[in-house]
This record gives sequence, C-alpha cells and structure tokens, in this order.
Amino acid sequence: MPSTVFLRFDAPDSFSLTPRRLHAAWGRVLELPEGISPERAARLPSLAARPPHNLHGPKPFSVGQMTEQPGMIGTELRLLDDRLLDNLDGWLAWGGVLPLGDGTQEGTALIVATEAQILERVSWEELAEDDASTTWNIMLLSPTVFTSHGRHIPGVTPAQLATSLHARWHAWSPETQPPQLHPDELGVLTMQDHTESVRVSLGMPRADRRGRLTARSIRATEGSLRISGVAGAATTRVFSRLMSLARFTNVGSHAAYGMGTLDVVAEP
Repeated sequence: MPSTVFLRFDAPDSFSLTPRRLHAAWGRVLELPEGISPERAARLPSLAARPPHNLHGPKPFSVGQMTEQPGMIGTELRLLDDRLLDNLDGWLAWGGVLPLGDGTQEGTALIVATEAQILERVSWEELAEDDASTTWNIMLLSPTVFTSHGRHIPGVTPAQLATSLHARWHAWSPETQPPQLHPDELGVLTMQDHTESVRVSLGMPRADRRGRLTARSIRATEGSLRISGVAGAATTRVFSRLMSLARFTNVGSHAAYGMGTLDVVAEP
C-alpha cells in the first residue's frame, strides 16, 4: 500500500540539505543492516519489508518535497510498501536521529525528528481505478535522468515516464499493474516542455573508501511539463493510473542520488 509521510527535523542552522544526502540517510534507516541476507530477513517480521542496499531495481522508498528554514528541515518520505511504516515508527521511538553527510565527523550533521505524520495512504487497487484525469502538470523537484542500455537519454517524455512508473508498479504490485504502454500507443498524448538540461556531479565524497565514482558529471533535466491526453482514450486512462503512482515514488535512474522526484497536479 503506497504511503507518504511528512517529517519535520530540528537541524543545525548552517546545514545545507540535498536530495542525495537525504536519500542516503534514509537507506541507513530503511534498508537491511549489513550482514543480514534477504532470505534471513524474510523470516523476521521486523526486517521482512526492508530492501537490501544492493537491490537490483527500484527501492520501496524515495525522497519527496523538501523545505528548509533556519534550524528546521521538512521532508516527505514516499513509500511503496507501507510495512516500512512500522520500521519508521520504531526508529522514531528511539529518538529519530538521522545522520546526514559524508560519514566523517566534520562532514556529518545530526538532525532529529520532531514531528511525523502520514499525509496519504492508498491501496494499489485504488490507484488502479484512478483513470479519469486527462492533463497533468508535472514539476521535476529534483534533477531527472533516464537511462537506456547504459546510456543517459536527454530530456523527459511521456514514454519514459510511463515505462519508469510501470516498472515500479510491476516490482511492488504486479497483480494490480495497468497494461504496459507501447510507443505506438502514445500518439494521443501531447506535451508542453518547459525543462532545461543541467549538469549533475556523481562524484563520491573524498572520504569514501570506494574512491570517487568519476570526475565527470552527467546531463539531467530540470523544470516542468504539461502532458495532455485525449479524453476517453484507453492510453489516456492507463497513463492516468500510472501518473497517480508518481506521488508515491520517483522516476528514472540514479534514485540513490535523490533524482527523479515529481510533483504532479492532475486535471479532469
């Protein structure tokens, strides 16, 4: 059952928050502890929902909207498996301390949860019935990049969004997933593109023993889109279902860097 949680943290005034730092920090809370195999975790209710760090495919958590004020950080946590709410609740009960940074004492700040609230929680079946929208105003809240056969593909298209969201639906609720859309079916969708290309660094912190991933950066996309479909068309109805999932997950590649977070406002 997909869920969205809002958390407010007490934070140092001088701390600068990034989606990448926040996503990595949530991994330490919601992923399996090192040394615990998925097979062993499956036998333990307290760990059964937590994904391994090296999971191949989309993880069941992602970072949503973020806000910053002096001494305070607010953020959404988006979940595709609401069993993780129990893990989150247990972590909050132990103080809700979240280390953010590069792992060194000098480069790490401790933020402390002061408020947590479930904003939305819906069933996969409810999402599967949400097929009435025909227009979607989409804001890319973090840089977004799509990858095909190991290559980064510039821009954002309805086909990329549909494929990415369908993959996440298939991974976490295959029994309720809508039909997969094929490129020749997407002609009923039109797009107004207000995005731009930006460079995003993927370098690892210097203190990381794995070394720096690369000295280069990649091209990602920022900005907004408006996508419209023909009312009543089967493709529009399927795309409506897929876009209803976007408020609970991210899209594209490099989720570990906090990329691909969307804010979607649907219209009839």
